[in-house]
Amino acid sequence: MNDATPDDAALAAALIGAWRLVSWTIEYPATGRVTRPFGPAPEGLLVYTTDGSMSAVMQRPGRPRLSRADPHAVSDAEKAAAFAGYLHYAGTWSVADGCVVHDVGIAMNPNLIGTRQVRHASLTGDELVLGAEEALESVGQTRHHRIAWRRAPGRRPADSR
Repeated sequence: MNDATPDDAALAAALIGAWRLVSWTIEYPATGRVTRPFGPAPEGLLVYTTDGSMSAVMQRPGRPRLSRADPHAVSDAEKAAAFAGYLHYAGTWSVADGCVVHDVGIAMNPNLIGTRQVRHASLTGDELVLGAEEALESVGQTRHHRIAWRRAPGRRPADSR
């Protein structure tokens, strides 16, 4: 969080803490289609720490339990279904030009490791909206992610003094 403008520094300070997922939508501008990857009421937790660490977890609610206690003993199809309803990554974070930047070091999806995830940030009170554009494999096609979070109950940054 070095070299931040005053606005970026204020945003970074306000983000410290835990956030609960409210919604995740994806819009496909070419068709106008909007999807909700984990349904209308997804579950998730986003954590930003003062030392620059972050973790983001999202899941479809009501995911079925695996059929066996040992996850290595279930079928590939069952593992795939569990994977499809869950997303997690962690790493470091910073704020630049009004965007939150996640540098991913650990991820359930190995393709995310080593990537930089840039999120346009809008913060109003305890409501945080992160947006991102993603290029699709179709040439010239994109989709827009909108991920809404609400500050998690508990200690706020000012309460930790």
